This record gives sequence, structure tokens and C-alpha cells, in this order.
Amino acid sequence: MPPVPPTASEGGLFKPPSFSSKNWLREQARPATPLLSLAVALGLAAGMLLIIQAGMLASVVHDVIFEGLGLDDVFFLVLALPALMVARAALVWAAEQFGFRAAAQVKDTVRMRLYDRLMAGPSRLRHRSTGDLAHQMVDAVEGLEAYYARFLPQAALAALIPFAVLAFVFPLDLVSGLILLFTAPFIPLFMVLIGSRAERLNQRQWRRLAALSARFLDSLQGLTTLKLFNATRREAEVIARITDNYRENTVSVLRVAFLSALILEFLATVSVALAAVLIGFKLLSGSMTFQTGFFILLLAPEFYLPLRALGTHYHARLSALAAAQGIMAEFTESPSQVKSGSSRPRWQSIALRLDNISFTHTLDRKTVHQISADIPAGSLAVLVGPSGTGKTTLLRIMLQSLSPNDGRVMVNGANLAEVEHRSWMDHVSWMSQEPFFFQGTLLDNVLMREEADLSGGMISRLDQAATLTGLGRDLAVLPLGWHTPIGEGGDGLSGGQRQRLALTRAVFKGGALFLLDEPTAHLDGESRETVLAALRSLAGRHTVIVASHDPRVLEIADKVVELRNTGSDP
Repeated sequence: MPPVPPTASEGGLFKPPSFSSKNWLREQARPATPLLSLAVALGLAAGMLLIIQAGMLASVVHDVIFEGLGLDDVFFLVLALPALMVARAALVWAAEQFGFRAAAQVKDTVRMRLYDRLMAGPSRLRHRSTGDLAHQMVDAVEGLEAYYARFLPQAALAALIPFAVLAFVFPLDLVSGLILLFTAPFIPLFMVLIGSRAERLNQRQWRRLAALSARFLDSLQGLTTLKLFNATRREAEVIARITDNYRENTVSVLRVAFLSALILEFLATVSVALAAVLIGFKLLSGSMTFQTGFFILLLAPEFYLPLRALGTHYHARLSALAAAQGIMAEFTESPSQVKSGSSRPRWQSIALRLDNISFTHTLDRKTVHQISADIPAGSLAVLVGPSGTGKTTLLRIMLQSLSPNDGRVMVNGANLAEVEHRSWMDHVSWMSQEPFFFQGTLLDNVLMREEADLSGGMISRLDQAATLTGLGRDLAVLPLGWHTPIGEGGDGLSGGQRQRLALTRAVFKGGALFLLDEPTAHLDGESRETVLAALRSLAGRHTVIVASHDPRVLEIADKVVELRNTGSDP
């Protein structure tokens, strides 16, 4: 699917279909241009010191061997050589540091925009593998580092330093300068020729790595289920087969990379040898002084060094191109992509109007068809209908997780599509059918952050929320109370306890609007009555909208919105 048109909020991450991964990589480098320029400038300064160092070394050797000078005569030059080496090392180190700072800036920006993109449209996560998302957020973004930290600065130095060397060589010896000038293009030429093959292999390998990462992480997450169905051995064999395939293909990529390095080293060595032979003949004929010849021979390997280093870092470009393709794929338009505006209202109470809402899921074809309803502030509204009629979808539209194909949601007279998503989420408390719990304590999962020192007021709010939802009875029998540890997905809790914990989290967050999807599911009679009382208690102070099949919920509702099967469901 083609990338969507650019938006101001994404700062260049959205581009038209013709916007290639190469252009995308260059676009991301713009904010880091000052740091990259500084890295290049420091690298160029180190290159100039190298030329000066070669000239001083040639002068010292010539003066001592051919002019018969003693240590006292060349003491200053001998003393300056170590100082130049230290200065060069410091400049190279500083250039690398600024390069990595530039890369870190780009990575932080891309990762935050990826995160914002995923959070702006959380419905897109429902059909995505956790492993694939983790791979894009971590591995793919990290794959950009070497491109910005090493390849881009080296590409600039490969153009600047050889010309600086030629500026010194040509006045001293035209033939040597021409040899360097005409042999230099062969290195990037063969680098590109071999690199085109390596690029295809690298992109294929990157896709394999993404698949392997996703499969491995998803297998870990489903390890309990695999054990229950005695499928762990089969899954291990599948992962072993994928891993072996990845290893074999990695070797083929390395083979091409080593071939490229061999050719580049061979070309540079032959070129230096050719220059050395011609300089030797000139020294024998007396047409060139030893100092000049030695100076040119010292510079010749350094002339090719930036080009060889560029070839060494060329794989970083290939990896970045492959990573950029995966990252750019995250910024694709989807029928379910949420559309939010920039308005940031502050509402104490919320009244909703559903104005002829229709929505079609491309993936599963479930449809919400022309739903209209007025939900007053402080009321308890229930969405009812057979399974598959779109109750959860309608809740997600009100959550601003989906945008309707037709119609609109009006909030206190304002169009929800014009409200900023994060601002809207400050007003909404949400409980899904399958609430997510991460490994930690009950307290962590209510606060949605690591445990911290709790004030007396916060503890009181926690206890009130737990009492309201019935979780307080569970806490009373748990030795560690709020600090009871649970596993990922709520492992260690019963279905009812998970439901009560999720509802407690929603109540503790608060907000003018509560959107609850099947809050009485998995509950026994007593717990259900507690939750029903909680819903009635919340209504009046808050607007509460519930999707439910439970007839007892209907009995306490102020408003019932019925959804019918349109015949388009599978």
C-alpha cells in the first residue's frame, strides 16, 4: 500500500508513493545536519593533519638519511609527529561521537513518531504480530544507526579527502596524480556493482529476520498454550528450521560482502603498487627527489583509505535501506485509520450524539450501519445486538480509535474528528473485552506505571475504586494486597478477578465518559450485582456507555441503542 500524503504532525514521515527509502533516509537526516556537518568537518581536519604528518615524516627521513642532519636538527619535527598523531586520534574520536549523536537524534525522532503513529491508531495493532511491532520499533530503528553515524560522514569524506590529497600530489608529480585520479573511480564502481547484488540479499535477509523475530516472540507469549496442547516440540522444530534457513542465507550475504571487500582491497593495492613502481623508476633516473617520492608513497594508501572505508560501511547503507522499507510500511493508510484534529477542549460532562454512523471493516467485513442516537450527559447507555453487529466497533469509534466511513460523532455539539486524540483520551476511561495486563503487581496494572510512593489521597481513591468494583474483597484475602504480583496477561488471576481489575483501572482513571465492553462477562452472580451497582453509581456523575449481552445490564439502563445485523457479516 502506498504511503499516505505528508502531514505536519509527522514531520516528513508520510510521503507520496514515489518517495523511495533512499529519499526517506535523507529526509530524516535533515534535523541532524549540524551534527553530521561537524562530524565531516572534524574528519576532514583529521585528514589534513594526516597529509601534514606525511610531509613532516618524509622531511625527517630525507634530512637524516640524505642530508646527514642529526637529532638536534630535526628535534622539533620528531617531537611534533606524536603530537599530530594524538591530535588526529582526538579528531577521529570526536567525529565519531558527533556522528553517533546525529544517529541517536534521528533514531529518537523516528521511534517517537512511530510510537505516536501506533498510539494515534491503536486499532491497527489488533491485526499485527507483537513480534513484528517490536522488531520495527527496536531492530529496524537500530538498523539506521550505522547509516547516519558512519556511512553518511564517510561518504562526504570519501569525496573531500582524496581531492585534498590530489591537491598536494599534482604539483609534485603529474603522473602519480593521474594514476590516483583515474584508478580511484574503480573502487566505488565495483562497490556499487557488487552492492546492488548485496542490497537485494540484504533486503531479503531483513524480511527473514523480521519473520524470525515475530515468530520467536509470539511463541514465547503463547508458550503456556503450546504446552497445554503438547505442541512445544513442533514449534521448536519450526523455529529451528527458520533459524537454520536464516543462518544459511546470512552466510550467502557475508560471502558477497567479503567478495566486495576483497575486490576493493585488491584495486587499492594494485593502484598503490603501480604508483610505487613509477616513482621507483623516477628515483632511479634522478627526475624525482627521495623526499617527494616518499611523501607521495605515504599519501597513496591514504588516498584510497576513505574510499575503502566507504566500501566497508556500504553494508550499513544496505541495512538502513531495508530497515527504512519496513518503517515506511508503518505509515500506510488504512480504512480503520483514525482521523483526529487539533482542538483541545476541557469538558466536565459529556453528551454524545451518533449521527448516522456507518463503518465497514475491510479485513472481516463486519459492518455498523446507519446508527443514530442521542446519549445525554450523566446517563447509562447500553449497546445491544447479536454478536457481529458492531457493538465493539461502535465503542471504538467513540473512543476515536476508528473513524466512521459515514456519519459523525458529536460531543457536546463539537465534531469528535476535530478533537485531538490525546486530549480526547483525557476525557475517556476505557475497558475492553480482553483487557491487557503486564507483568507486575496489581497496583502497577491499575496505575499503569511502576510503583511509586503513594499519597494518602491516591490510596483512598484506589480503595474506593476497588470497593466499587468488588476487587476490594479479593484484596482482603490476598496477603500482599495491592502488591500481589501477577504475570503477563493477568496470569495468576481468575477470569472474574481480571474483569474486576480492569474495571477498577477504568474507575481509578476516571473521566467524563466511560466506555465499557462487556464489563459483566466472566462474573458470578454476586460479583455481577456488585458491578451493576458500580455502573449505576458511575452514571449521573459520568456518562457511561456499555456494550453488553447481559439482560441485567439492560434493566438498569437509561438508554438502549440497538444494533441490527445488516447481512454483511460473515
